[in-house]
Amino acid sequence: MKKNIRYILLIVLISVTYYNVDARIISSGANYSGVIHNPNVNDSTFIFAFFASNTNQMTITAKSVDTADFKWYRFINASQTVETTPVRTDENLLESVIPVSEGGYMVVISSKAVTDTFRAWVFEDRMNIDSISYIRNCDYLQLTVHPFANRNNFSQYDYYDFCNLEQVFPRFIINSFTIDWDADEDIYAGLPNMSQAWKKSVSFRTTVPTPLKNAAYSAIITNVFGNKSDECKTKQIAAVSVYAAFDVLVPDEFGVFKSTTNFRGDALWRMRLENKSINADKFEWTGWNNQAVNFLQNDTLWTYNTEDILDEIVYKPGVYPVKLSVENTKTGCRHSTYSPNSEGKKSDIVITVENSAFSPESLPNIFTPNGDGMNDFFVFVKGQEPKSMRSMELKIVNRNGTLIYKYKGNVSDWKGWNGKINGNGSECSSGVYYYVISGDGWDDKSYSGKNYTGVLHLFRGN
Repeated sequence: MKKNIRYILLIVLISVTYYNVDARIISSGANYSGVIHNPNVNDSTFIFAFFASNTNQMTITAKSVDTADFKWYRFINASQTVETTPVRTDENLLESVIPVSEGGYMVVISSKAVTDTFRAWVFEDRMNIDSISYIRNCDYLQLTVHPFANRNNFSQYDYYDFCNLEQVFPRFIINSFTIDWDADEDIYAGLPNMSQAWKKSVSFRTTVPTPLKNAAYSAIITNVFGNKSDECKTKQIAAVSVYAAFDVLVPDEFGVFKSTTNFRGDALWRMRLENKSINADKFEWTGWNNQAVNFLQNDTLWTYNTEDILDEIVYKPGVYPVKLSVENTKTGCRHSTYSPNSEGKKSDIVITVENSAFSPESLPNIFTPNGDGMNDFFVFVKGQEPKSMRSMELKIVNRNGTLIYKYKGNVSDWKGWNGKINGNGSECSSGVYYYVISGDGWDDKSYSGKNYTGVLHLFRGN
């Protein structure tokens, strides 16, 4: 018998909890719904926001799982109290719907099982952008949004916590808004690695680094409720910034000058410079010597004030910074060329011309001039050719010491020995030959002596 009593009491407790949980307040028409818990009284305030784009009547619905009476009360901001007379009463219903405007509401739901009280705060979120102002200079464009809102303080949404009517106090919801910015033109067209961070801001201001094209800018605010403002667009804002850039042109194997990003090579390094600057009408080119490397040379080697440098610039071994400074004479804005080095730091573009390097290991010790198209010439090993050489002299003698071939001239002009006497006579027989090689580098280093002799095996085969 005692077990049955306990079972019945348990059923009653579950029923009370069931009714209490399922009485609730909602707003199916709200654009945003949330709950803020008040730990002081173990109660909650329901938050509903209706956007300006929502043309439906703002309503709140209270529901019960059993028929109940509903009494609605309005919170009075001025006195920070709840009205003593209900603004609406519904009896013996499962739900009650009330039209609302911005402000606080309380509903008391009374059924046979339980009485529940709910509190809600309604925000009529009519947000838009009034205008966008800007500050412009040579280094950046600063844009500032001026929002038009139905609230005095856009940074937060103020309301009153009246879960405990004896201790009403103000509370607020932080308006953690974001602003999406954009431009109707690609203001960095053709420029690499330009930051796009300006397109998203969490304040009313964003800074656009050195925009280089005329453009109209737009902004859309998204607030804490997810409400988006209409897009606000500026008039076209003229770009005043300038950007210095140029291409380095070097000759290919046919002597045609083409753009390169490899600023390292052998002497004599030959180049031309092609201007790629934006919004500039005055140019100053400077090439100088890196005295930390070439301390015996002059500092400034050359200057030009032309838009492009079509004259061919020739460099001996060394390290040579090159810089282009540009200006827009109408705005007074200036800029100089920089590019990140391997450490990520900014430095001037640098041309590095290799020091001379010459070694008998660059030559093979066997070749087979039999006309099969493979290894037919005694020539420098591909990829191991001498570097930055001014000239060379090569002599080939037989075992008796008789000179049978000689070349003297530029390294680049030597196409190799074909195995014939003097290169155009009769064919030399298979056997052992000796070569002696010497040369001078563009850095005035000489290569000669015993270290630059070697043995050569000539095989003709069948």
